Amino acid sequence: MGRLKEHRKTDVARAEALDAAIMFYVESRRVLEAEPYINELITLSEELEDNYWKALSLYFKSLYAYTKLDFSEFLPLINESKQITETLRVTACTHLLMSNIYLIISDYYISIKLLPESYSAIQEGLKVDPKNFKLKNNLGVIYMQMQNHHKAIEVYKELLKEKKDIAYYDNISSSYNSIESFDSSLLYIDSALYYSSTSYDSLIVMVHKSNLLIRKSELQKAKQCNGECVRLMRVCKDNKLIYNVYLNSACISANEGNLLDALALIEKAQIVSEALEGANINYHDHIKLKAEIYRAMNDYKTALDCLFEYDSIRDVLSLQQNNEKIYDIIHQQETRILEQKYEAEHQIAKQRQQYVVIIAMLIIVFVVVVMCFLIKNRRQKEILLKQEIDVRDREITAKSMGKMQSNELLNDVIEKLSEMEVHPEKNVLPNAIRDLKTLVDADTKKDFDLHFVQMHPDFYQKLLTDFPKLTQNELRLCAFIKSNLSIKEIAAINGISADSVKTARKRLRKSLNLTGEDVSLLEFLSKY
Repeated sequence: MGRLKEHRKTDVARAEALDAAIMFYVESRRVLEAEPYINELITLSEELEDNYWKALSLYFKSLYAYTKLDFSEFLPLINESKQITETLRVTACTHLLMSNIYLIISDYYISIKLLPESYSAIQEGLKVDPKNFKLKNNLGVIYMQMQNHHKAIEVYKELLKEKKDIAYYDNISSSYNSIESFDSSLLYIDSALYYSSTSYDSLIVMVHKSNLLIRKSELQKAKQCNGECVRLMRVCKDNKLIYNVYLNSACISANEGNLLDALALIEKAQIVSEALEGANINYHDHIKLKAEIYRAMNDYKTALDCLFEYDSIRDVLSLQQNNEKIYDIIHQQETRILEQKYEAEHQIAKQRQQYVVIIAMLIIVFVVVVMCFLIKNRRQKEILLKQEIDVRDREITAKSMGKMQSNELLNDVIEKLSEMEVHPEKNVLPNAIRDLKTLVDADTKKDFDLHFVQMHPDFYQKLLTDFPKLTQNELRLCAFIKSNLSIKEIAAINGISADSVKTARKRLRKSLNLTGEDVSLLEFLSKY
């Protein structure tokens, strides 16, 4: 900072001093605090009429916009800086500037999940500077996000030959863990721990190691490792790490059978989780673990409540993630439009970006409205269909009862005609009586079958699929029961006694493998 005051006498010296000041904030990850110096360098570059300083000031301005997540400003700035730098004579300064431009472009594409574009930017950057560690690190990040863990391991092992960095060891360990090569993963975790220079770094690595040991079921080692995590977390006030320490402790206690201790640790994890704003589903795993513990304690009601709570949180967070994905897709499209149109239509591209956002919001609103309408319409149709089924079921029952009454009348006639059997001259009456009885039963059953099949066309087929040995009489009895007819009504329709119906129901329960009395026939058949 003193150098900035010392060299204000000349514009070039001032520009160099501003460059040094800005880099101080960039390297200490305080880019937003460098805004006044960036603006001053932009103004100075215009006075100098030097394209290098103009390209450099635009790069810093784009870095500031990227840090602010103002991507609509970032893209034009970084593209203009790149175009100017490409026209400059190759020097050490322009060489470094171009590799940094490709680095931030690759960072940007990774952030919006345009991995192929980021990969291309990295390859171009490595042509400029083959030894750029940050570009190679981004290449490893891309491979990990693409689940190509073997490639990621190759990249980070190559980086380790040039620089011993804890992040490289940790990423290699994570990749080995993902492909379930636990011993190799543990080896690189121990290496990362060896090179950890701060308590915070050590805690990150120790938490990962504890997770891995739990996965390997090496509980004694995991317990020792987690004990060290407990010691370190008193120094490092990072709620996400503290949450994982408590959760790992609870897992270890649960696996050792100390369920009450595990529940106490879960309560601590929950308190920490509530302090995490915008936490993802990984910071609600304590609820799922709590459900498993209560299930082990045979407290199934509490376990079920925990699972309902976990699913509810997961649904809300899934909705948020889906919204983020929608935003990413929209933003990716906007990026491609800006990339294609920037050179010829810079202003038009910016306006189009605003239009795309508005249109996307309208589309989302429209889709939501349409979905709400469809859901509401579907529910109304389901209600109407249920009402229609109820009406038709009642209609079948009514018609069957009508037939039953007709049967009673016909049976009265049959009884009266039977009295004529005492007269031998009318010897045809017994046959007529038998025919009338057959007609009574057949018409009633035929009419019921006709209406039942219309209402439940797949009932017999589904039932026979599960129980192919059912007889025709058992199938018809199933239909009577599904129609919620009483024993008396079934007996009347079939022209048999109520006791015969009861006996038939008992045989049917055996045919359907219903040995206990806890499930009724009506409840069982309602599934078909």
